[in-house]
Amino acid sequence: MERTRDHVIDIIRDLPFFDAFETDEIKKFARNLSLQQVKKGEVLFNEGDVGDYLFFIVEGIIEIVLSTVDKQHKIIATYSSGTSVGEMSLIDEFERSATVQASTDCEILILTRSKFDWITSNQPEIGVKMLRGLAKIISERLRGTQGRFKDMV
Repeated sequence: MERTRDHVIDIIRDLPFFDAFETDEIKKFARNLSLQQVKKGEVLFNEGDVGDYLFFIVEGIIEIVLSTVDKQHKIIATYSSGTSVGEMSLIDEFERSATVQASTDCEILILTRSKFDWITSNQPEIGVKMLRGLAKIISERLRGTQGRFKDMV
C-alpha cells in the first residue's frame, strides 16, 4: 500500500474528483498535496476540532462517527477509495461536525487550507475547478441527507 511522492500524480488521475482536470493542472495541483499512511483505528480528526484540511482516500476505509446526546458514538457513514472528507474545512473555519477514524489501514492525500488558499490565489483556473468539485460534493451530500430526513418524516 505504501507509495512514494512520485506516485501522487498517478493517484490523483484515478480519483473521480479530478476528472475535469487537465494533465498539467493535475501536475501543478499534486505539488500541494501530502501523502500519509493511517493505521486502522487511528482518528484523523475529532468532532469539535477546528478543521484546516480535507483529504482524499487513496486506499482503505474510514468511518464518520457522531456523538449522540447520551454520549454514545454512532457510525453514520463509511467511505472508501476515491472519496474526499472534510471539504467544509476549506470553506469555513467552524468546528468539525463529526469524528473521522480509519476502520482499515489507509492511505490518504491531504490538502491544507493554506495550500488551498494559495492555489485559489495563484492558480485561479485550478482553484475554480477545485471549488466546483467541492460544491458538487457538498451538494450531493446535502441532497442525500435531505432524502434521509424525508424518509424519517
